[in-house]
Amino acid sequence: MPMVQYWKHTNAVQAKVMEIDGVTVMKMDGEPHIFPGFPRGWLLYGQLSKLKHEIKNQIFNDNWSNLEEGNPFGVRKPLQNIYELMKDTEYDRLPASKMVKPVREIHRAWTKIGTHLQLRDLICFILQEDDSYRFRLQWLASYFPILKFFNPAKSFTKALSWLEHGEMIGDMKERQRLFRRIITTLLEDESVRHQFNALFREIRWRRVKLSKADKYFFRGKYYKVDLDKFDY
Repeated sequence: MPMVQYWKHTNAVQAKVMEIDGVTVMKMDGEPHIFPGFPRGWLLYGQLSKLKHEIKNQIFNDNWSNLEEGNPFGVRKPLQNIYELMKDTEYDRLPASKMVKPVREIHRAWTKIGTHLQLRDLICFILQEDDSYRFRLQWLASYFPILKFFNPAKSFTKALSWLEHGEMIGDMKERQRLFRRIITTLLEDESVRHQFNALFREIRWRRVKLSKADKYFFRGKYYKVDLDKFDY
């Protein structure tokens, strides 16, 4: 299957940065597809890296330990800590009109639902700036238009196991197991599940799923992008 080529020969390549439909994208030398988005290094390795580290520790690792030790599970206080850290990124976060189309659709649907808008901003910020996270969600989104007609929360937690199967690296498989366990536990709360189902049904998942260009670049990220077609 066609995939990004430049990394096979060099660590970097020149790219033309331009704007299409309000979104900043890159046309890399020698690549046939336009890369969706414009990764900003100072964010990826600066504030965003710190933010993701704290999310992993405070929300996922700590709650995994709580579940193992029989201690109370909760995300409310950790999220408040994360929101406080997120204030440092206020002027770096893009408005919805500048986000790539899949993230723009999630932002639109979440805004319409109208709950937990700080969480909306946090998740959209991460998905916009880190294509590794975004591509994985988009990969799952190919299956979501069907799942929305059933029980979205229950179907979503089952679908999360597919992410683990798609990973090639052991460390990433462990991260997916961690992610799935915490999200599954969260969705056991009736209020959380109700809001999640409403959001899931509002999102037009066909606008989120991987495009031909997305798949082209995603195949270079150690993930079984074509797992539905090939036995890796």
